[in-house]
Amino acid sequence: MLDYEDLLELVKKRRSIRNFKPDRVTDEVINKILEVARWAPSGANHQPWEFIVIKDRAIKDRVVAIVQDSMRGVKKMELTREKDLQHPGPLRPVEEAHFKDAPVFIIVVGDPRTRQAQVLEALQSPKSYISSLANAFLYMHLAATALGLGSQWVSTSSQPLPQALIKQELGIPEGYDMYDLFVLGYPDHTPGPRIVRELGEIVHQNHYEISKYRSDAEVKELAIKILQGYPMVSARDKLT
Repeated sequence: MLDYEDLLELVKKRRSIRNFKPDRVTDEVINKILEVARWAPSGANHQPWEFIVIKDRAIKDRVVAIVQDSMRGVKKMELTREKDLQHPGPLRPVEEAHFKDAPVFIIVVGDPRTRQAQVLEALQSPKSYISSLANAFLYMHLAATALGLGSQWVSTSSQPLPQALIKQELGIPEGYDMYDLFVLGYPDHTPGPRIVRELGEIVHQNHYEISKYRSDAEVKELAIKILQGYPMVSARDKLT
């Protein structure tokens, strides 16, 4: 039986990696990660996922260019927000696509037709389909961590414009959804400490404990704290 402390340590160890070594990732390792992903839970076991593994440099470059171009719009939008709440990631120079050197990209694709496996499919919330894809995506991150690799969730890729362009670039069939972009490689930096809320703050017994309800100011305070600690990879962070 898997030891609980080992599981907890694995979850804590999983971090978003933003710079990668050029070291090759073997097909054997990639298949191990996808083997874990295909066992993820899904609503009524409808298994909506498919995976596109991209190692070709030219294709990866075109995907990166699509994401970079979309970031220009994100940057403009971010600058309209209150200064303390502006996310530092999108405000970096667009040319700094930190994931571009990852040796492997994996696009998680969803087939919504698989929802027919669910009871009363027409009455089911689409959340079941999305959550199922999210489960597989998370399993991939944990499997990568267990194998000593780094990974990142490039969430910008699933916005409407980049998703449409990436689907066209990769020939993803009409009607399928591109869930998100998973990038994989060996980490070239060590992330700093992560801010995680205390268990006692987020667990309620039998009913919502109104004493734990956070004011708007408290929520904003945590958001600012998280944004200020957002990892900005520098030379001193690189592994030696």
